Amino acid sequence: MKKYYNIEGMIRNGYKLSRDYETLDFSYARFGDDAVQALAKSRSIKQVRRLTITGKKLTALSAQALAESNGLPNLESLKLYKNKIGDEGVKYLAESEKLPSIKSFRLAWNEIGSDGARYLAESSHLAGLTSLVLSENQIGDEGLKYLAEAKSLSNLEIMDLRKNQITDAGAKALSKSKCLPKLQTIDLSGNALTEEGINALAEFKVFNLIRARLGEEGDKLDLSNLAIGDVECKCIAECEELKDLTHLYLELNKITDKGAKLLAGSEYLKNLTLLSLDRNKIGDQGFIHIIKSVNLQNLQVLMVENNAITDEGIAALCEEECMTNLLRLYIEENETTEDGFELLADPEHLQQLEYPEFDREEEMEEEEEDEEEFEDVEDIEEIEEEEDLDETEYEKE
Repeated sequence: MKKYYNIEGMIRNGYKLSRDYETLDFSYARFGDDAVQALAKSRSIKQVRRLTITGKKLTALSAQALAESNGLPNLESLKLYKNKIGDEGVKYLAESEKLPSIKSFRLAWNEIGSDGARYLAESSHLAGLTSLVLSENQIGDEGLKYLAEAKSLSNLEIMDLRKNQITDAGAKALSKSKCLPKLQTIDLSGNALTEEGINALAEFKVFNLIRARLGEEGDKLDLSNLAIGDVECKCIAECEELKDLTHLYLELNKITDKGAKLLAGSEYLKNLTLLSLDRNKIGDQGFIHIIKSVNLQNLQVLMVENNAITDEGIAALCEEECMTNLLRLYIEENETTEDGFELLADPEHLQQLEYPEFDREEEMEEEEEDEEEFEDVEDIEEIEEEEDLDETEYEKE
């Protein structure tokens, strides 16, 4: 037997509580499937952009009513936490043509399995979806694989999959995805992930960061101050999309000598002319990996300030011919001494350095002045000799 709901009165009260005519929250009202069906038929909800109905044990019938409603053309956010819409309910929502403005589905605690994830992944109506919350469900690795391959979810930015029985296999499948280029916030906490799965997730994030931040011409990339570490450096080093990169900014991160070694070994970074690693933790070994890399010999600007580099690192640069194209080396705020710093002035293969500045020009000018003085003395001596010859010839005459 259906319950009676004064749905119009409830809608009016909902608007009063929200203090606007775009938000309705029925989480604190007595609400069941019958109420949702009545709500869906109302003419008073066409301006609603945010609808919340949580903890009411709603079934797939409610999802069907909302999906088939003609009154929700402006709905952007649908929150149905702690209900029981299941895979069937997700199917209704995913296949709906009557939610053209939807941007956010928040469907945590709804007994959704891998089939529900598949319905979302295969939908042709969710191109505008930017946020998907499916925490506390059971989509598992299979469900995550469906989402990772979802070409229709290319605008997704946030995905919450906490406590979904996901393992490293699901995280690895996600790390290889190229279908979710805008996804940056993803929560897989509460799942059975080991370090391998966590690293795979980090790789996915950095690949998406690269795609999002890479300049239109593919020659400049700024990944500064993003807590990037050695795992992310592996992704950068293996990213074929960076083959035309000339400027790479990685300052204020957590890169160690291991990360520097990975960057140095990348065949895709051969065109780099500027590399900024200021304020990381690469140390002498990381610095040596960079300067001796056969792939990074086109560098003209190298920035490694505040990296715990000592005189040992500078000596390595000076002892062996490398970095012959380097014009500017920013190496201040390290653990070098003045004597170590001065080593940079002598090597022939570093004479092209414009920065740091040494006294080379003054020394050259002094040498030139000495040469000019010497030439002047020679000229005077030649003139005196000629005068002596003239006098001797005159006396003979």
